[in-house]
Amino acid sequence: MKKPTNKGNQNLTWVLRILLILMILFWALFSLDVFTEQQGFWNILVGFLMHNIPVFVMIIILIIAWKWEHIGGMLLMLCVLGFAFFIFARSGRFMYGTLIMVGIPFLIGAMFVVNHYLLGKK
Repeated sequence: MKKPTNKGNQNLTWVLRILLILMILFWALFSLDVFTEQQGFWNILVGFLMHNIPVFVMIIILIIAWKWEHIGGMLLMLCVLGFAFFIFARSGRFMYGTLIMVGIPFLIGAMFVVNHYLLGKK
């Protein structure tokens, strides 16, 4: 017997997936600053991969959230909080830009959890 699905929940799920994909692409833009003429190929490649570590983590979380949105949402919120703690601890000061960069994925993760538990996808 199939579970009844709420059409609104399905639409919200797709909106959240698209928002997370757009956020991943936005974060990937920050890795393009490693391309300079003064560095060799291997230095550029290592720098590019290091800048994209958060992007790779978010892609893995997106894959998890595609199947199990509550688990993916919780993982996204935890990883974003860890990233924010790392940035704030490392810089030693409060930065509004970082708050915006981590706030949006945190809200997307929270909405995945809300969509699963409160809007009927149990």
